[in-house]
Amino acid sequence: MTPGNPKYRFLYAVWGFLECLGFGGLIYGWGSLVYILKDEGLYLDLCPLIYQNDTASFNSTGVSNVTSIVYQVNQTLEMSDIGLLAKRDPECSDRNKRLALAFTVAMAMFCVGCFILGQVNFKFGIRVTRLAAAVVFIVGALAMAFLSNDTPFLLFPGLSMLGAGGIAYLVTNMQLSMLFPKGGSAVVGLMCGGFDASSGVQLLIKIGYENGISRQTSYIILACTHLLTLISTFFFLPKGFFKKPPAHGPDEVAGDTDVAVKLTSKTKGADDEEREENKPSLRKCMLSPVYILHVVWLSILQLRFYFFLGSLNVTLETILTSNSKVSHYTNVFMYILMCGLFTSPFAGVVCDFFSRLFATSESLTRRQLMPLVFPLALTTTLCIVMSGLILSEDPTTLYAVFVFLLFFRSFMYTLAAGLIGAVFPGEFFGIMYGILIITGGIISMFQYALFDWAEATEFMQVNLFLTIFMVITYVHPVYLWFTCRRAETSESFTVRKQ
Repeated sequence: MTPGNPKYRFLYAVWGFLECLGFGGLIYGWGSLVYILKDEGLYLDLCPLIYQNDTASFNSTGVSNVTSIVYQVNQTLEMSDIGLLAKRDPECSDRNKRLALAFTVAMAMFCVGCFILGQVNFKFGIRVTRLAAAVVFIVGALAMAFLSNDTPFLLFPGLSMLGAGGIAYLVTNMQLSMLFPKGGSAVVGLMCGGFDASSGVQLLIKIGYENGISRQTSYIILACTHLLTLISTFFFLPKGFFKKPPAHGPDEVAGDTDVAVKLTSKTKGADDEEREENKPSLRKCMLSPVYILHVVWLSILQLRFYFFLGSLNVTLETILTSNSKVSHYTNVFMYILMCGLFTSPFAGVVCDFFSRLFATSESLTRRQLMPLVFPLALTTTLCIVMSGLILSEDPTTLYAVFVFLLFFRSFMYTLAAGLIGAVFPGEFFGIMYGILIITGGIISMFQYALFDWAEATEFMQVNLFLTIFMVITYVHPVYLWFTCRRAETSESFTVRKQ
């Protein structure tokens, strides 16, 4: 079997989906992981001891019969001579902040890793990229396996390397869409769906933990099964790059270079020879308004998404009344997030539907960009609705919040990759997608400041701010719509003149 052979593209797509499902987005299962880490007592030494009468019941808020608060090293201390019982407050602010910092750093490194691997992919091709990702992922899984209360620092590199290694499988497998001239967006959505659903791996680890399988055992198994990705690396995927097949007829989609030239050059009505001569450079593509606005769009929406993930455990503990309910809603959230398996391909189908809807347009630019306008605007709308539902802080709305988040996240990442693949040259995909993700990662580091703000005041203020702030992202689809209007007028005039 020749690597990259279009005859086996469906096999490649299925295998790539399974890779994304098993190893891609484990970092998004933070809600399940942090529940395990708290139950194991990680960073509990940061919390104060609360002394109580031995006849009083200790609760997570520590408000009943509190005599004094002091810092100790031991987790539990009985002072029988004075009739007091001391236990650590498991939900103290310092502990929550340290765990939030670990998630913030991991998400930032997740994005940095995507950028670095994008550079590697651009210079050395798919095979080298995936081999580097395999090493990073396995080291990260082993770090998470040997994380303990004696070595809590392993959480930072372990979680970061799991994320950085995992996203490489999304970046490389999404390039399979180039083997599908029709339905390429659906393939991108399929990969993003597997990436979404991979958060369920952390849920399986949590379920196993609650049934007697240690976290260490689970992560060692994960590191071993990851070696299966080498099959695709050496036998399915090309060593270098995928290339889009050329368009041969008027009904087929035009090459990405044609659209990129129109968006990065002032030349109008250039023929094929002129387009080849004026093929845009990577620099011109990156400085185009479409790409810059796309980066801003993703960065703002991703900040909202990451803050939701990072603060989910604390939010549930604030809204709900018992630890069992927190566990229940954490599981529900992960089950719903796993449904990205279906919603991300659906997002791709929606994009393909609009592609067919505008396929008869005389304007090449309009044929390529207008199918993205409605999905981009819909993504922003889903985010705002989700943020508005959170403001109620009512447990009955949590299911709706999770569902809206599911669709929002699926559309966001499907379009993040889909626009770059549809508009810009295929050989630039890895590096442009990497820059998109790392920029979003840098912006997402503000989530820790938001978390600190929420701890100092209340989460209601932060959620209200984010709900209003998300409106800015409507600028991206509105700009694309105006670009299509201008292009349609200009190109139609050129055709009539000829």
